[in-house]
Amino acid sequence: MKKHRWMKTDTASIMFSALTTKNWGRTFRFAAYLNETVQPALLRQAVRDVIGYYPSASTSLHKGFFWTYQVVSEARPQVRSEAARPLLPITAAYRGLPDFRLVYHENRVALEASHSLGDGKGMMKFFGEILKRYTYLSAGGTEAYVPFASAEETAVNAFDAYYVKGGEKPTENSEKAFHFDETYEQDFIRLLFAEMPEDKVIALAHAKGMTVTEYLLAVLILGVIRAADAPILAPITVAVPVNLRRFFETKSIRNFVIQSYVTFRPAGRADYTFEDICNAVKGQLKTQLTKENLNKALNKYGALKRNPVLKIVPYFIKQPVLAMMQKKSHSAVTTILTNFGACDLPPELDGKLQKLEFVNGDTRNYGLAVTCSCISCNNILSLCFSYANRDRRWFDACMEVLSAQGLPTEINSLEGVAKPEIPEKEKIKTDCSVERLKAYFNM
Repeated sequence: MKKHRWMKTDTASIMFSALTTKNWGRTFRFAAYLNETVQPALLRQAVRDVIGYYPSASTSLHKGFFWTYQVVSEARPQVRSEAARPLLPITAAYRGLPDFRLVYHENRVALEASHSLGDGKGMMKFFGEILKRYTYLSAGGTEAYVPFASAEETAVNAFDAYYVKGGEKPTENSEKAFHFDETYEQDFIRLLFAEMPEDKVIALAHAKGMTVTEYLLAVLILGVIRAADAPILAPITVAVPVNLRRFFETKSIRNFVIQSYVTFRPAGRADYTFEDICNAVKGQLKTQLTKENLNKALNKYGALKRNPVLKIVPYFIKQPVLAMMQKKSHSAVTTILTNFGACDLPPELDGKLQKLEFVNGDTRNYGLAVTCSCISCNNILSLCFSYANRDRRWFDACMEVLSAQGLPTEINSLEGVAKPEIPEKEKIKTDCSVERLKAYFNM
């Protein structure tokens, strides 16, 4: 009988988990294209060797009396061939299994993870360790795996670590943004990828005095204007997740991001040039990313969990309120752009990968028809548009903008229709102890 191990969810996980149901869960994806065909047995061995050192990555989300909590699962995660569609949601049906899976097809291996486990930077660190171990085993290695940090360090709730009680909090943005038609096809997803030379994107961005993120934001915003059916009167607002590890030291692989925002107001005009958009976008992010503003955001997240009224309200009452808060916050954004940037992979993977892809995820339950994400590896910048319908006008408009800037792009896609899985689970008994009660009541 196994010992019952659990941890409190971080505040970002609480918000993501409020929308998790039997049919949907906030899931994102990293895919690595190797130089050789994936060997499933070695991939499973690599996961077994690595997972025990990162307890937060092997947790399963559960509902408690006051809050959700995460149980460290002793069951083996799914490692299987790619199913009928990519990015099947990790739903409430996974409870008991670790809330991630590995899927493979030919030379591609992908990690698909629930956002309750961590953010992109954290889970990519975990995925990189699995890939490092896999390539070591495939080369005939036999020595034991050595983690990059202790289990305690990687499982730290960094939101709590940097929360200041009574500190100032940011002002909420409640202005409704322009949204594309939110018509979704049930159980369908389409991932459209545009690959381009990273060095050329950097050169074009720097020539305009912009970062790559700002440059891509300008492309997306102009694409929105050109793809819209009618003149846009509402603001176009793009949420941009910010990796707080850049500003606050931690080795945690759990959630540690906040949202920043870039806004453009078309005011019904459709004749904007790319230069117009670039001038409006440039510098908006920089003004937000100050120590003062970041501390305010951390205090906001920390105060939510510590609110004396919320603390005593049962979760079944809190959940719909938290879900409503999530949907309201996303009514103020047109889309999300997550720029992972150049991936800092373990040096042992040098020469072992062709490219990486990053998919921000299916956000249909947020009220967002399309989300965007990008990642760079081996001078290939991969930009992904994740669709919950078949309308690709915005993607095509953005490709026209990139082409006009002289950027060569290679386009490919993954799509499919499939219902969420109800995975088979190992029956592993855990002890009936005080820890189980403490977990349920989040004590």
